[in-house]
Amino acid sequence: MAEALARHLSRSVEGWDFASAGVFAREGQPASQQAVTVMKESGIDISGHVSRQLTPARAEASDYIVALTEGHADLIRENFPEAAGKIHTLHSYNPANAGRDVMDPFGGSVESYRKTRDEIESALSDLILSVVTPSLKTQQEKL
Repeated sequence: MAEALARHLSRSVEGWDFASAGVFAREGQPASQQAVTVMKESGIDISGHVSRQLTPARAEASDYIVALTEGHADLIRENFPEAAGKIHTLHSYNPANAGRDVMDPFGGSVESYRKTRDEIESALSDLILSVVTPSLKTQQEKL
C-alpha cells in the first residue's frame, strides 16, 4: 500500500520513484485481498503488485529507505549498516509523530487495512512536503 500511495501522492514530482521491499518479504507474493480492496476504494489498483525482498543492491540504489516501524528500521540498519544514513521511519518526517510506528494490518480486517492506508497516506504527505519544500527553497535561492 505504501508504494502505491507514494507513487500516487508524488505523481506531479519529477524524478521520484518508489519501490517497496521487505526485510522478511518473500519474492513474488501478491498483495492481500484486503489491501487490494482498500486501495481500490482510493482509486488505486494494486492487484498486480508483488512483494520484493530488500537486498544489498536495492539498499545501495536507494536514496531513502523508509521503514514503517522503528523495529524494522533497526533491523535494516543491522543488515545493511552501509545504508544507515538513508534509513528513516515514515513518521519521522513529522515531529508530532516521531517515534510512532505504523500498524501492520497483515491478517486483519478490511477496517484495519483502511486505518493503516489512511495513516500511511497522511505520513507520506509529511514525507513529501519535508523533502520537496527544502528542495524548492534551494531552487528559489539559486534564482
